[in-house]
Amino acid sequence: MVFADIGRHLLFAGDHVLPRITPSIGFEAAYAEQPLGDYLSSLRLMLQMPDLTLLPAHGPVAGSTHARVQELLAHHEDRLAASRARVVAGATTAFEAAQALPWTRRRGHFDDLDPFNQMMAVFETGVHLDLLAAQGQIRRGATARLISYQPL
Repeated sequence: MVFADIGRHLLFAGDHVLPRITPSIGFEAAYAEQPLGDYLSSLRLMLQMPDLTLLPAHGPVAGSTHARVQELLAHHEDRLAASRARVVAGATTAFEAAQALPWTRRRGHFDDLDPFNQMMAVFETGVHLDLLAAQGQIRRGATARLISYQPL
């Protein structure tokens, strides 16, 4: 949820739009069929609003919400492509794909993350893979014990 004060040209974005990091998607209390798809749709909606000064929950104020939203959309497009590439290269689970992806702005290795951030990385990779499956770019399979992915 964000709050816009159009008259003052301000957007109180909370964690929805952060200036330096991406919000965590996939580890949520409320179930959503496509949490990443929902998030990306909400970002696109923000581009239909006037471009307001960004007041985030964390980090510095920024002069343009639209500029940061465009960066976030591009980041997730890159992550979707990288996640799909990992499945094409043979990763069959979110864990395997996450192990092969770079993490943080420093593009570090999965093994360099602490256990909590490894768990978050697997969740985030999973929502990217689930969106790719919903878009028909990869195939998703599920059993009682495992969610797996295969290239088409």
